[in-house]
Amino acid sequence: MAFIKWNPKLAVGVDIIDTQHQALFDRVNTLFDAMQAGHGRDEIGKTLTFLANYTVEHFKTEEGLMQKSAYPGYKDHKAIHDDLTQKVVDLQGKLDKGSQMLSLPVMHFLRDWLTHHISEEDKKLAAHLNQVGLR
Repeated sequence: MAFIKWNPKLAVGVDIIDTQHQALFDRVNTLFDAMQAGHGRDEIGKTLTFLANYTVEHFKTEEGLMQKSAYPGYKDHKAIHDDLTQKVVDLQGKLDKGSQMLSLPVMHFLRDWLTHHISEEDKKLAAHLNQVGLR
């Protein structure tokens, strides 16, 4: 059973962004499945590495589109991205120090952050991109 389920309501209508979001949902679900099977520890490092790379790539994609389209909410949206990137770095640091911090509350945080960020912030960005003809 999926921990975080992609659905059409989360689509922002910009193919590259939607594809990247779906890849993230898949990775979070892989980690959750591993945790449920008692193998979460084996998957934590892979997932955090994926998240670190993902945040750089995905946020670079979104921020590039924001700059190209002169998105008025760029500064605030980038600050939200920077905050999540720092949280991922902090989680990786805890893992490197041997902490078993990736628990259900962290998974809930990721799910809630993603669904809120996509349905609120990314939808605003997508509306702007559509308005200026960038999809």
